[in-house]
Amino acid sequence: MVKEESTDVSENQEEPEELSPKTKAFAPTLEKEHKLKFDKILGSGSYSRVARATWGDKKLEVAAKVINITSTREKDDYIKKFLPREKEIVKLLKHDNICRLYEMISFPDHIIFVTEFCAGGDLLRKMKDIKTMNEDDAKFTFRQFIAALMHLQSYNIVHRDLKCENIFLDKHENVKLGDFGFSRILKPGEKSGTFCGSRAYVAPEILRGREYSGNAVDVWSTGVILYIMLVGSMPFDDRNPTKMIERQLAHKIKFPKLCTASVQSKALILEILQPHAPNRPTYKAICESEWLKSQPYYMKPDEHPKLPTPSTATTTPTGPQKPKDSKRQHA
Repeated sequence: MVKEESTDVSENQEEPEELSPKTKAFAPTLEKEHKLKFDKILGSGSYSRVARATWGDKKLEVAAKVINITSTREKDDYIKKFLPREKEIVKLLKHDNICRLYEMISFPDHIIFVTEFCAGGDLLRKMKDIKTMNEDDAKFTFRQFIAALMHLQSYNIVHRDLKCENIFLDKHENVKLGDFGFSRILKPGEKSGTFCGSRAYVAPEILRGREYSGNAVDVWSTGVILYIMLVGSMPFDDRNPTKMIERQLAHKIKFPKLCTASVQSKALILEILQPHAPNRPTYKAICESEWLKSQPYYMKPDEHPKLPTPSTATTTPTGPQKPKDSKRQHA
């Protein structure tokens, strides 16, 4: 785990492995019945491996997440609680900035999610390459990221594992949010006490074992991610969780002396990383913030929409309007 004020923001990741013998044995059937042909292993997790593959008559390039659902005591909670939620949620979501699900395949002891392939890799790898992101690129990326989360919000879905590794990029570097393994639907007033996510990204209420509701925990994680994009390091040193929580609760966020991020971007990060969940801004308020309000939403390769001139903006209802007061979200 790379710490505060380091230019490397990566976490320890497992090296890609081969497909399991059982998956390999079933590969000819998958190719024949589902027209899914595995190519290269992209990565692996606790209970799954992700492979690049081709799918369908047109041999569309896809990512195939192969999940081992063989029952063990270690995996029991995942198989009975988390996986059913993930299956339900990925079927619901249809948005340009969310990894699209093409098909869900079941075969003995395994489930495969056939999803959109993201040729641009993930945000973690991009940040390791570029160290810091210029503000124009950061605004474009962050605006798309928030759009994806607003789509989740429309279904009362909380992701609970937002981090750079789960923000994928297509060949044009459009955001594609993925990995909904810890996601769940939290209806208004409903609470959860489950610890989810990576320690460096999760909200202080989760670290403290408190119950939470709404999407304030996801909002916190967006602040951590924005900090990483603009600064190139983590905002908090998680080697000592107790001290990290103390700094979070004291609202102490340091920016390196050499940081070139604008005053407006720093102000937004500070507003998002509020220790008291009800004080964090809504997604709408984030979009209306001083830093992000001039960034239109669009998908590349479309061109950046031209903003209306000041005179046009005051005379046409379609022009940018004065931002409303920041609305707070309540847990």
